Amino acid sequence: MGNLTTHVLDSSHGSPAAGIRIDLYSVGLGEVFDLIGEYVTNDDGRCDRPLLDGDAFTPGVYELRFHIGEFFAKTTLNFPDPLFLDVVP
Repeated sequence: MGNLTTHVLDSSHGSPAAGIRIDLYSVGLGEVFDLIGEYVTNDDGRCDRPLLDGDAFTPGVYELRFHIGEFFAKTTLNFPDPLFLDVVP
């Protein structure tokens, strides 16, 4: 079996994106989204554990949602209100 992981980089600052909240959804029939898990990236821009592994790592349709609006709100950059990008699938 394999596992599902992610690695997020902050290209505007040239560093790993630490502290980004990520939601993992399973997409079912009729575009029903079921939340599987919530994760936060560590200082290396990775999650401390796989998003899916073992028996949970099965074929299907999934969506990751990256809460980058929250992440960039913590920086010194000045962004417009409302944000152009907030939660990015």
